[in-house]
Amino acid sequence: MRIALALFFAFGCTASFASAQPAIDISPLYIAGISLGATQAQARAVMTKPVRVDRLEDGYMRFVSTRQKLESYFRTGTKGVAVVTTWNRQLQTERQVGPCSTVTALKRAYGPLLAPFKQGGKTVAYRYDTLIFTLKGTRVGTVALGRGTQAMYVALGATQCS
Repeated sequence: MRIALALFFAFGCTASFASAQPAIDISPLYIAGISLGATQAQARAVMTKPVRVDRLEDGYMRFVSTRQKLESYFRTGTKGVAVVTTWNRQLQTERQVGPCSTVTALKRAYGPLLAPFKQGGKTVAYRYDTLIFTLKGTRVGTVALGRGTQAMYVALGATQCS
């Protein structure tokens, strides 16, 4: 009986500690479980239904989950997911930055690791590794996962946190 009671308390304490840690939904490897190069089937399986399919210019196709506030972009000639974007304020990096976070919080969390992206002499986004943080005034508008300048432009055109 004492062993069963001890196991019960040990499991209960472990579960509460594990659930107290914040989930990391955005990383340089994935956003909400979708990584670059994932197949259409893999991306769609992770996205909350209903998932809308949009055909865009320049060979892009987009899966959109408005409930999840998540988009996966595919481009002709690119294997699997080319860009993932989110405007969901519930999704955050390990440093607790995500859509709708303040730019001050973004800079405090990543500081010199951020590379500014400018248009017309004005900083419109920051890149950290494969993550892109677009700016909407004093807040982060969208967080995207992608490589290259093309991913930057996709992120800048994606839905923003409101």
